[in-house]
Amino acid sequence: MKRALAIWALVFWGCGQPDASGAGGAAGAGGAGGMAGAGGAAGAPSEEVRAWARQVALGTEYGGGAKVIARFASPPTLSVMKGNAADRAELDELVPVLNQELGDHAIEVVADGDASANIRVYYAPYAEFAGIGQANGFPVVPGNWGYFYLFWAPSHALTKAFVLLATDKLSGSKLRHFTFEEVTQSLGLASDSDLFPDSIFYASGADGGDATELSALDRRLLRFVYAHTEPGAELAAFDAAFDQHF
Repeated sequence: MKRALAIWALVFWGCGQPDASGAGGAAGAGGAGGMAGAGGAAGAPSEEVRAWARQVALGTEYGGGAKVIARFASPPTLSVMKGNAADRAELDELVPVLNQELGDHAIEVVADGDASANIRVYYAPYAEFAGIGQANGFPVVPGNWGYFYLFWAPSHALTKAFVLLATDKLSGSKLRHFTFEEVTQSLGLASDSDLFPDSIFYASGADGGDATELSALDRRLLRFVYAHTEPGAELAAFDAAFDQHF
């Protein structure tokens, strides 16, 4: 059953903030965004693929922030801050998939509970989300069973990311979907698009999709962003790199 999708992102500048930040999540009353394939374009991409790539990779979904690339500038580390072996089974499958596309920026999984990790994953009951956010300096929007929050430097290089997954709301294919969606978006591909219903980044109104794999096009975009763009790249630079390398 599809659930209503709730996505939220906000950018803070100034006000004494050491980093800018943004967030997103998925859930609602029974579903979330995601998908399995996004078209797997071969050869020269279409203008529709370019539009999709812009939507997903440039900026955050809401909040009026600049439409720029925000990604890790060096290989990120990842730690499971809370969760058991059964909870993290999908994550253990996902990380090697992501690393195939990240190249020199491959994720290093470090010991559980390592608060110095760049990506910190919490498997926790939904009622604990607000407290986790408060303890780590970010707001949590109610209604999201899967949630990510990003912090980045003025250069738009990501400094840390938090991923929250509700263990009392998600299981089976739903937990897999949310894990694949939220952790992938924590790498900086932080927005959704309604263009390809098989993409992990798909969302259209109440339909958030149900993918349990990254599509070929999802993987291609992740590889492109980390191999051929820099943090802070704006639309013109993105398009020039897209024309040459995508």
